[in-house]
Amino acid sequence: MSVKHDQHNLIDTEPFAELTQRQAGSASSDSVDQQAESALQQLIPSGFKVLFISEKRPVWVGLALRLDAIGCSEPRFEWVSTAEEALTQLRNDSYDCLLIEVDAVLKQSRLELLNAIRISGCHEPVVLLLSVPDDQVTLAACENQAEILVSSTLWESPALLSVMRRALLIQQLSEENHQLQVEKHRRLIRERDEAERLLNQQRSMVEELQSLVYPDAFCEPQSDSAQAVTSDLRESDRPAELPQIPFEVRDYYHELLRTYVIMGAGSLKDEIVQIAELLAAADLTPPQVLEFHLQCVELIIKGLGNRSSRHVMSRADLLALEMMVHLGECYQKKQGD
Repeated sequence: MSVKHDQHNLIDTEPFAELTQRQAGSASSDSVDQQAESALQQLIPSGFKVLFISEKRPVWVGLALRLDAIGCSEPRFEWVSTAEEALTQLRNDSYDCLLIEVDAVLKQSRLELLNAIRISGCHEPVVLLLSVPDDQVTLAACENQAEILVSSTLWESPALLSVMRRALLIQQLSEENHQLQVEKHRRLIRERDEAERLLNQQRSMVEELQSLVYPDAFCEPQSDSAQAVTSDLRESDRPAELPQIPFEVRDYYHELLRTYVIMGAGSLKDEIVQIAELLAAADLTPPQVLEFHLQCVELIIKGLGNRSSRHVMSRADLLALEMMVHLGECYQKKQGD
């Protein structure tokens, strides 16, 4: 086979490749269209209930045909002409969407109705229909989470179904966002409770360490006569009063802990060594340092806001472990000197 013939074959394969790509693109577009249609059917299911609020009975044949075209069979349409009838219907029944006609004559009453609907706790999607643009209606729609359709044909507008779908989608996203916010709030509460439980557990561990170092300080109080007999004996064995941590060291450690929680241990090794030397210079024992550390952690957790307590506790535990290592090295240096 000659090279020229090979080139001819290569040239012939280009249209075939383009045809294959077009078929693949067509298949993907068909898949996207099917997904969009499925999502639309989920937003607008069969038995879709719509409440029309207008002075005159609307002509909804076009809307019914468009709903039938997307698979919404047997939609339920109801019509009321006054605000009192609309509020009565909303109290007695629920609807998937509300369509309110706003004209120049009844504009104020319709806007008051929209406000009353939202104040009453009704969160159904609302579409306001206008024949001409109106800034006051637009402002009211923005304040009360409603959609606007401006069309001279009103109910017969081909864009009505799309605007209704957008109102339904926004309502669905709002409900999902509310559920996520509630779940997030519950998760934060659980994490706070877990952080408090871990703090209490760590405090009990510190107390146990203190009781091992100073057992007499954690003995149960005895009777007055027994205390009088053993007061002189205990005077020599009583541990010295715990040294106070300087305010500068407190502030420094608190800022170090906050920075460690945010950034990690990356570039804070020198600061950790420096604060360990300051704590060792203050003659603080490891249990005292741990107790001081837990106090700082508790302050940070209380000021977290919406941030995660679990993240803070894990980072704080790493800092405490690293601090104990450097503190032990400082004590070894002091004993060597």
